[in-house]
Amino acid sequence: MIFERAGVLGVVVLPALLALLAVGVGGCISPTDPMGRQDALENSQRDYTKLVRWGDMERAAEFVDPALREAFLSYTEEFAAIRITDFDIGPIHYEADGSARVSVTYHGYSVGTFLDRPIREDQEWYREGRGNAWWVRPEIEGIVGALGAAAP
Repeated sequence: MIFERAGVLGVVVLPALLALLAVGVGGCISPTDPMGRQDALENSQRDYTKLVRWGDMERAAEFVDPALREAFLSYTEEFAAIRITDFDIGPIHYEADGSARVSVTYHGYSVGTFLDRPIREDQEWYREGRGNAWWVRPEIEGIVGALGAAAP
């Protein structure tokens, strides 16, 4: 073997190469989540929450359960009357049925009052089959209602 002839160099290089290989493979695949489903959920949940925070309801709707998407978008006009200033994402709780729950606290106000208030949303996320596409069942009416905007 080439490293046997290298002597001391083989003693240093071989372990370094093996460590590099282990980090490279381990960085891509988690032994507890080999399909990357938790990473996919964390990314989807964070992206959805950011889009809601910035009032981009059209793009946020891409993460919403297709059966609820039309109702979600019906709040677009009311949502334009509120401003989300910040948010805090709680830990994700994975359920035995493959779904997940996460509590998000938005901080925001109605443009008519300018009184900043915290609003908690308990997001329910699910995926169908074995894919990594996650869908949220949002509580958008609670956010809009809590900040004083009229519901549709």
